[in-house]
Amino acid sequence: MKVLIVEDDAILGELLREYLQRLDHEKVEVCVTGGEARAVIEEETFDCAFVDLRLPDTNGLQLLDAIKRQDPSLPVVMMSGYPTMEYTIEAMRKGAIDFLTKPFTLQDVALTLARVTKERKLLLENLSLQLECQAKKELEMVNRELEEKVHEQIKLFEISREIDEIRSSEELYPRIVNLASRIASVKKASFFVMPPEQSQLMLLAHYGLAIDDSPPCIFEIENGRLKELFGERSTHVFLSAERRAADFPVECFGSEDRGMLSCWPLRIRGELFGFLAAYHNGEEKISSTENKLLDFLIRKSSLAIENMALYESLVGNFYGILKSLVNALEAKDLYTGKHSERVTGYAIKIARRMGCNGAQVEALQTVGYLHDIGKIGINDRILNKPSALTGEEYEIVKKHPAIGESIVAELGLSADERSIIRHHHERWDGRGYPDGLAQSEIPLLARIISVADSFDAMTSKRAYRDAMSVEAAVAELKNSRGRQFDPEPLDAFVDVVNEEE
Repeated sequence: MKVLIVEDDAILGELLREYLQRLDHEKVEVCVTGGEARAVIEEETFDCAFVDLRLPDTNGLQLLDAIKRQDPSLPVVMMSGYPTMEYTIEAMRKGAIDFLTKPFTLQDVALTLARVTKERKLLLENLSLQLECQAKKELEMVNRELEEKVHEQIKLFEISREIDEIRSSEELYPRIVNLASRIASVKKASFFVMPPEQSQLMLLAHYGLAIDDSPPCIFEIENGRLKELFGERSTHVFLSAERRAADFPVECFGSEDRGMLSCWPLRIRGELFGFLAAYHNGEEKISSTENKLLDFLIRKSSLAIENMALYESLVGNFYGILKSLVNALEAKDLYTGKHSERVTGYAIKIARRMGCNGAQVEALQTVGYLHDIGKIGINDRILNKPSALTGEEYEIVKKHPAIGESIVAELGLSADERSIIRHHHERWDGRGYPDGLAQSEIPLLARIISVADSFDAMTSKRAYRDAMSVEAAVAELKNSRGRQFDPEPLDAFVDVVNEEE
């Protein structure tokens, strides 16, 4: 066969060329742009084309139109690492015969090419009116396969979209088992990870299992048994009831169920990390389409876990750097050292007293420490001035919330988390800074930090004044209730102080 590959990734294009040449195809032409591909198809004919959806000079769908105008019988397989339902359906309508979702394997390419060869032969027979009746039946079958392919691409898109939306591992594992139950004919599913010692299994999420304890659950298993079971490269392992009983503790999958089980190992950089286990409906094995979908789910989840681990490491390091800067900033002022740490502690107590949810408390724990990070951009002479600030100096200091927000802009913080830094000097009566927000316009977490920050400032000794007593500071806070401070977090803080005393 003569095969045309249009792919702007030079490494991938060369890899496909070498692979197809090893399969003894007559010619494999690789183009990196749509313009180059148009020129080639005008000069010679091909038996199949693989076209990337995104090219440097054109849209892959536009090139598909051009190819079909030049040779309506040429089978075109679209490729993309970022498929959408709309692009997939549009490509099929314009005449694409298949859609490969990156990352795909070379085996996927070979299987697609084999099917394309068969379908091209059927199409040519239909065009030449040979065996018209048989061709019609085959064409109907191809159409059904096409519909199934569109349905499969929609499912792949749904998997990709849902996994890409996940931002934490706590969300990921329940989503894996939920997706498995939706995309395949399985009545129960569970996801396990294997701790480093390899002698235990940890159940992190399940769907439909009758298990007494809520995840995570830990089960003992023979050391190294899983690596032996899954091997180094297997993507799908089918377990009969007898094999399962011999390899796993009964309670792993629910003691009442003796049905057949399929497992998909999840590897991180080649090392076994965990696996998805799914029960079959009835006695039939998972279909090839379902197996492909579940295999894609596991590969996509593996990439998500790696990316989340990398992101969390980078963000953790960045937070560490910012906290070190805050410590260095506060170390210059003997009177306000550990201010951020104390403010964060007060804010968490207020939030818990108010009944804030876990995400809000976590935001205060993480970002509260950085509420004054913008002071890094203020001259030390002003910050450490041993007397009251002039009006001009105070205006400079008022810039630190906006400076702080710009410092953490690339951390991907939520609006509530950013508000802790930008809006902790807003006032309930609208006379604060930097934006002059009032009452409920001020995000709740910023209102909480405002109370905690003011209390610590009043009870800290300064060069130009002594620290106020707790009683005096609380009285001052109450005096500003409904003017500077939101009554709700202020009252909650007063309750906390009274309880502690």
